[in-house]
Amino acid sequence: MVMELSLREFKKKFFDDLLEVHWRHWTALGVASHVNPERYWAIDLEALILSTLTNGLYDKRLLSSSLEWLAKNSEWINISRLKRIIKTFTKPVPGLKKFLLAPEIIHLLVNASNKYSRNKIVLPEPNPAFTDDDVFESYKRTFEHFKIRGVVTKPRLQNPSLLQLLLRGIFGVDARSEILIYLLGNESGNSNAIAKEVFFNQRNVYSILERWAEAGMVIKIPEPRATRYSLNRGKELLNTVGLKEMPNYLNWTGTFLLLDQIAQGLVTSPWSEDEYLLSSFFRELLNEMKSLGKNLSVKVPEPNSYEGKRYFAPFARSILNILKQLRTRP
Repeated sequence: MVMELSLREFKKKFFDDLLEVHWRHWTALGVASHVNPERYWAIDLEALILSTLTNGLYDKRLLSSSLEWLAKNSEWINISRLKRIIKTFTKPVPGLKKFLLAPEIIHLLVNASNKYSRNKIVLPEPNPAFTDDDVFESYKRTFEHFKIRGVVTKPRLQNPSLLQLLLRGIFGVDARSEILIYLLGNESGNSNAIAKEVFFNQRNVYSILERWAEAGMVIKIPEPRATRYSLNRGKELLNTVGLKEMPNYLNWTGTFLLLDQIAQGLVTSPWSEDEYLLSSFFRELLNEMKSLGKNLSVKVPEPNSYEGKRYFAPFARSILNILKQLRTRP
C-alpha cells in the first residue's frame, strides 16, 4: 500500500532534493561542500547559473558560493548562450500569475560578479518589468553582503561531468562544444532540433554541421523534411580528450526550468497551501513532466485517473522520483 504524501512533507523533500542536485553540480565545478560532486550527468553551466539564481533565496550559502565561482571563473561562460537561456527563464510560469525570474535580479548577480572578476559579463540593461519588491530587496541585500570566502577551486576538467568545460577548453567557448555534446549524447539530430536544444542560432549550427560533414566528423542522413547528422567515431573522440565514456546527457535547461516552475508554485500563495490548486497547476506542466519522466524512466500519472486534488499526491511522488534519479547514478 502506498503511503499518503502530505503537502508539507512533499515541500520539504522537494526543496531538499532540488538544492542537493544544485550542490552536486557546483561541487563538481569546484565549490567546497559536504555534498558529493556530480559524476554521472553532463553539467550545463548556463542552465545551472540561472536555476541556482532562481532558487537562491532558499539556500543563500549556495547562491553565495555560486557567485564566488562566477567571479573567479567567468571566462568559462558562453555569454551568447546565457542570453538565450535567460529569455526562457524570464517567461511567465504556466498557471501562475507571476514570472519565474526577473531580469533585474539577473543583473544584480552579474553586477556583483563583475566587482571581483577580470572577465566582465556584459548583458543588455533590463527593462523595468515584474520584480516583486520584497524578493528584489532580499536578493539585493544578499549580494551587497557578499564576500569572497575562499570556497572555490579550479574545476578539474577530467571529471566526466565537466565535459562541457573540457570541450570549451579544447574547441573554445562557442557553439561547437554544445553541438558536440548533443551529438555525443544523442544518436543524431537535424540542425533545427539541435539549435533549439543547445540555444544557438540555427544558421550557425547548420554551418558548423556542414563543415564537420565535409571533414568527415559527422555523417549526413538525408530525410524528406530535414537532413540529420550523426557523429562519426564518437567513442574515439572521447578517448582523445581523455574520457573513457560519455556522461549521461540531459537537457538541463528544460529540466531546471520545469523543476523551478514547480518550486515557484510551492511558494506562491494561494497555490502553496492548497492541494486542489496545485493539482490544477501540475496539470499545466503535464507534457513537460511526461517528457522528462520518459528520459529518466519515471512514470508520470495521467490526470484523467484522478479527480480534483486527488491528483496531487501521485504527481508529487513522480516529481520526487525524478529528483531521486537526478541525485543518484542512472
